Amino acid sequence: PTLNPLIIFGYVLKSPFGGDGWIISVNNLEDLVGGHIWLGFLCIVGGIWHILTKPFAWARRALVWSGEAYLSYSLAALSGMGLTAAVFVWYNNTAYPSEFFGPTGPEASQSQAFTFLVRDQRLGANVASAQGPTGL
Repeated sequence: PTLNPLIIFGYVLKSPFGGDGWIISVNNLEDLVGGHIWLGFLCIVGGIWHILTKPFAWARRALVWSGEAYLSYSLAALSGMGLTAAVFVWYNNTAYPSEFFGPTGPEASQSQAFTFLVRDQRLGANVASAQGPTGL
């Protein structure tokens, strides 16, 4: 696995917009496994940190300290991680290869467009001059 923090955290610091791809741009299993190792390490260190220290003064003043608040903070974190995982599954075929789990979103979209193109051509449409794959 890749344990070099410059490589692993380089994915996190990329832009999620445009062609950079953020963490979705991971393209080999070594980096994927290394990222999980780093994530596990940081979670353990963070847990130890929270056990040994009191919250900072600004956090004690700014945050609500009740069971409902803890639940809402946890649910917010889970929803963020769930969204990240869903986007990762949708676009990245390194962790979820198409051969095992079916096509990714972009692959399915391209194959669907090609299917419509073939269908329209068989129906007699001149696909070279059409407005789009379904422009009959």
